[in-house]
Amino acid sequence: MKFTIDRTTLSEALMNASKASASRSNMPALEGVLIKLKNGSITVTGYDLSMGIKCVISPIDTVEEGEIVVNARIFSEMIKKMPAGAVEISTNDLEVTLRSGDIVYKMSGLSGDDYPNIPELRNNVTFYMDESVFKSMIRQTIHAVAMTDLKPVYMGSNFHIENNTLSIASVDGVRMARRVEPCEYTDLDFVVPKKTLEEFMKMLSDEPNEKKVSVCIDRNQVCLSKEDYTIISRLLEGTFIDYNKIMSFKETSSAVVKMSDFAAALDRTLLLNTDKYKCPVICSFDNDKLHIEIKTAIGNLNETMPVKYTGSPIKIAFNAKYMIDSLRNSECDEVKIDFTGELQPIRVKPVGDDSYIGVVLPVRNK
Repeated sequence: MKFTIDRTTLSEALMNASKASASRSNMPALEGVLIKLKNGSITVTGYDLSMGIKCVISPIDTVEEGEIVVNARIFSEMIKKMPAGAVEISTNDLEVTLRSGDIVYKMSGLSGDDYPNIPELRNNVTFYMDESVFKSMIRQTIHAVAMTDLKPVYMGSNFHIENNTLSIASVDGVRMARRVEPCEYTDLDFVVPKKTLEEFMKMLSDEPNEKKVSVCIDRNQVCLSKEDYTIISRLLEGTFIDYNKIMSFKETSSAVVKMSDFAAALDRTLLLNTDKYKCPVICSFDNDKLHIEIKTAIGNLNETMPVKYTGSPIKIAFNAKYMIDSLRNSECDEVKIDFTGELQPIRVKPVGDDSYIGVVLPVRNK
């Protein structure tokens, strides 16, 4: 194999593909990336048997086709340390040579035959979403994915399509987040691991554009694709909680507050909370005022801010970090916060918009 390619182009492909390479494995090939040159295109692949990432890039010049597996970390660092511009990559048996001007690196590789095959999805269960919208949906919900594997299905986000509406939701036992958008598909339900969504989200643009991402399902696998980038991952198995039932309660009181002001106030309480001193923040709503207080072994904080409040007075305690996540991921200027009781779920959503909902469960006020 021999080709010339722009260093930055190859470096970015290696960075993305290596996210799916195993950090340690009994199979040395899984710690590497497969570089394959065929039909004028280069495919860089990382795969750890659970998730695979493929990046297709174009060389400046092609001399000879071929393939080889190289250690993902070392090869990526070698490419990064090359000067900007063209880099020549060539192989002789299982030795790889990287050349840029008078700089020459050599390293050992493995045969492409040693690299496991990534599953090929053949089922035509595919739907498409606008790139920036899809990224926003993932970004607004991924913070509520469970961090522990007490119930593995909650370590991913649930994708549910019904009546041409896609709902992406995450739960972790003490909070929830859901975002809905129109989607031209019906009757589909599956759960994608958090790591897969995190890596795919990094490849997507925030700016509105006409580009689409495709989501393809085949048995227990999902394929997320954007132009020349593809991630294939196992789906998580299990029954997801009926989050809509929990989110759709009829509130008995509610407050409208400026999102950034409330989030900043709660953020100030975190200075008094450490891993050693974990205490909930206590919020009292009444007469268009919100009083925030926290007391820990470090100190205490009291703050009052204006809100638009309707309903009976309520005093409720919760984890400030979880509420901050729900507020900031609403991505709006004003939020409506709904209550039904001091120990009942708290609902957060943008004023006049039901496309995003966050839920935080309160704790007992000691």
